[in-house]
Amino acid sequence: MRSLKGHLLIASPSLLASFFTRTVILMLDHSEEGAAGVVLNRPTEATISDIAETVFSGPIDWAKPLNLGGPVSGPLMVLHEVEDLSDQEIIPGVYNAVEISKVREAVMGRLEPSLILANYAGWGPGQLESEFGVDSWLTLPATRDHVFWSGSGDLWNVVVKAINARRLSEFLHLREVPPDPSMN
Repeated sequence: MRSLKGHLLIASPSLLASFFTRTVILMLDHSEEGAAGVVLNRPTEATISDIAETVFSGPIDWAKPLNLGGPVSGPLMVLHEVEDLSDQEIIPGVYNAVEISKVREAVMGRLEPSLILANYAGWGPGQLESEFGVDSWLTLPATRDHVFWSGSGDLWNVVVKAINARRLSEFLHLREVPPDPSMN
């Protein structure tokens, strides 16, 4: 089995009527024991200021949105670029923190770039692999820009276009496909 840790798991266009419709998930772990990841493109209306009293036992004035990482209840997590505040490296230079003192330090320091997530997406042994069998998911190696997406357009559309360009390049045996083939 090839691990998808550090890859994006992208909901296929045929995955409809589900929490995962049009989601882009960063895979944090993937082994024979199961898989876990966090949705990168589900911001909520809540901000860090809104949850500070409950989570950090005091006010924090930061209007940074809280993102919904998935349907499974779990700890608050921060994706960031500071190795000293990390619990694990996900892709080169991108780390996550779930240990509360590291999360607190990242939030109190208003660490940027960062993505703050509540909950996660999880799969039991073999569950994710069976979902590939019904074409629910597409994959793409994750980049820093995907994790901390601030570009124009919807992240899901951007990564689906990247997958289509990769497929075209493989089909035509091209070494490189320009980002906008119409500019060729």
